[in-house]
Amino acid sequence: MKRGMKIGLWTLVLIVVVAAFAVTAVRRLKHEAVASIESIQAVAGVPVDVVRAGIAPIEDWRTFVGVAEGWAQATLTADLPTRVTEVSARVGDSVPRGAVLVAFDPFDPSRLAMNLEANRAAYAAAWTDSQRIEALFAQGAVSRQMLDHTRAGCDAARAQFLTAERAVRKDTPVAGMVTAVLVQPGDLVEAGQALVTVAAIDSLRVPLELSGDERALVRLGQPARLRLPDGRLLAGRVARAAFSADAESRLFAVDLILANPGLALRPGTLVTPEVLVLEGHDLPLVPETALTREDGRVFLYVLDDAGDDLRARRREVTLGIAASDWVAVAAGLAPGERVVVAGQNRLNGGARVKIHADLTDTARPGQR
Repeated sequence: MKRGMKIGLWTLVLIVVVAAFAVTAVRRLKHEAVASIESIQAVAGVPVDVVRAGIAPIEDWRTFVGVAEGWAQATLTADLPTRVTEVSARVGDSVPRGAVLVAFDPFDPSRLAMNLEANRAAYAAAWTDSQRIEALFAQGAVSRQMLDHTRAGCDAARAQFLTAERAVRKDTPVAGMVTAVLVQPGDLVEAGQALVTVAAIDSLRVPLELSGDERALVRLGQPARLRLPDGRLLAGRVARAAFSADAESRLFAVDLILANPGLALRPGTLVTPEVLVLEGHDLPLVPETALTREDGRVFLYVLDDAGDDLRARRREVTLGIAASDWVAVAAGLAPGERVVVAGQNRLNGGARVKIHADLTDTARPGQR
């Protein structure tokens, strides 16, 4: 029995020793595995993705919302209370400058003082008299004073006739498209009442109302554009930018003028034009993912290509303008230098690296 107890005791001791060796071996293997990864990276370098900083145009286009209207717009109105006898325009019609769009009753009693035919006759008589005096003056038969008096009388008669004509016929002062017809034949209208609206739409005006921050980005003459659903671009510019905000809305009025070839866009359309608020051409560009930030400062990991020992050194930089996922570097980086865009979290200043992927050929600066 004692012999059996001894055998059991030695067996237990053997099991404990084997277990201790197993635990030590597992711990040693784990330690050696971690150490081997660190040692490999210390020798071969931390794998990183890089991009070579290049120079390319970078643009920042900001999008706004507005309603397109004709760049020049005229609303014809009645001069006196009267009756409409003819409307010769429909919405959508293209009309030349000077086209008569609305006519009124020339025999309306309220128009007796502006009788068109009487004024036409008076102008014709004044013009004939003026021509006669011109001929006599050329012969030396009348004085310069009489000639000037006759000319003044003719000009006055012409002005009175044109006033009377405008009172019974309304013509458009601009060429364009009829965008509103507000009366019909037979309607009685009041003085100042709107009749027809005509908009010149070979170019379009897009009025905007901007906040103070938005207005700070916009300047006269900046390029503007509007992309149509079919992919075409209407080019334009900032034509007006108010210096003072509206007293009630506290917004700044800004006008864009856009070319409208082929009348591709109709007035009244809700549009989202873009304005080029910033652009750069001579600064190196890097992806946003290359940047690391600390306490308000910006850093890049830049490859040091000296010799065969490839290292990434942390460098503070000053940023320029940004557009989409790219940013221009105003100071601290030269064109052609390679920067780390993935793997920075495993780096410290001067760490040895190896290039996992060079994304220079696949990455291209974008536009916002």
